[in-house]
Amino acid sequence: MADFDWKKLVAGIAPVLGTALGGPLVGAAVAELGAALLGNRDATEGDLAAALFTGRLGPEQIVAIKQAANALAIRMRELDIDVLKINQASKDAYLRDVQDARARQVHTGDYMPQVIFFLAFIAYVGQFLLFIYGAMPADEFTRALVTRAFGTIDGVLLTAIAYFVGSSRGSKVSGDAVRKIAEQSGR
Repeated sequence: MADFDWKKLVAGIAPVLGTALGGPLVGAAVAELGAALLGNRDATEGDLAAALFTGRLGPEQIVAIKQAANALAIRMRELDIDVLKINQASKDAYLRDVQDARARQVHTGDYMPQVIFFLAFIAYVGQFLLFIYGAMPADEFTRALVTRAFGTIDGVLLTAIAYFVGSSRGSKVSGDAVRKIAEQSGR
């Protein structure tokens, strides 16, 4: 059951619920699903995962999930809440945070991001060479620690690269903005 992604299953049947389950409205989505599938608005995510774990959804469960999606959509309209706007606002806040960090570095001339990048790069190359030319420790626990440290340094290096180069998400947002400007100027 550890590999079972019940939220992905629900999102495939009812995208509105999938969106809500991945954002700040997860409580409302779980309550609607709990009411529809289990007859219990106080059901937990674990209860829902267990109910959907069988992997064999019958027509009743599919209908119940779609009914939960409709109930959530109605409830959100009653409260004048737009799930997509909430999720977009969350993504925009993240993007502004990244932009603020880069702007801060440009404004202050801070060299620490470059230092962190080069230290991570040196540590990455050092551990990579250790894996190729060195002997791994015989002790299984120590070997696991060395491997985990390599993964951590790999993550730090990728994060540092993303800081300077940007991410695919940032590139998409920039591309969308450019397309929007081009469409507006073409009118």
